Amino acid sequence: MNLGILEADKQLAKAAESDPICKLLMTAPGIGPVSSLRYAAALDDISRFHSAHGVEAYLGVVPGENSTGESRKRRMTGITKAGPPRVRWALTQAAWAVLRCKKRDPMAQWAWEVAKRRGKKCAAVALVRKLSGVLYAMWRDGKPYDPHHAGKATRMAGLVANPIVP
Repeated sequence: MNLGILEADKQLAKAAESDPICKLLMTAPGIGPVSSLRYAAALDDISRFHSAHGVEAYLGVVPGENSTGESRKRRMTGITKAGPPRVRWALTQAAWAVLRCKKRDPMAQWAWEVAKRRGKKCAAVALVRKLSGVLYAMWRDGKPYDPHHAGKATRMAGLVANPIVP
C-alpha cells in the first residue's frame, strides 16, 4: 500500500511540474502539487472570474450572512462552504503549513495578527481566503509569488515594515 501511495505522489508531482499554471502556483508558500492541481482544476479558466472576490465566493471561503430584511445589524456567519470542498481542504492545509513553517512571510505575519484578535482557527480560515485571492492574482498576471508585493490591507497594517514573529 505504501508503494502505491508513493507512486501516486510521484505522478502528482510530475503532473504539477509539467503544467505551467501549477508550477506558477507552487511558488506561493504552502502550495504544493496537490493543492495547485486542485485549485487549477476547480477554476479551470481564470477569465471566468472578474476579481479575487469572485474566486473566493466560488470556493466558499467568504463569510455568510444571516440577516433579516428589517434588521439594521448585519449578522455574519462562518464561511459559506459553497463550491468544491476538496479545494477548500487543500487550501486549509496550505494555510496551516504557512502558519507553522513560514512565519516570516508577510501573509503569515498578517494571519498571526488576526490570531491575536480572533484565534488560530479563524486566522487559518482568513489565510485561506487571502491565499485563494493571491493565487488568483498570480494566475491572472502570470507572475510568481512575491512576498514583498504586499496588498493594501497588509501595507495599511504596517506588517511589511516591522515583521512580527510569534
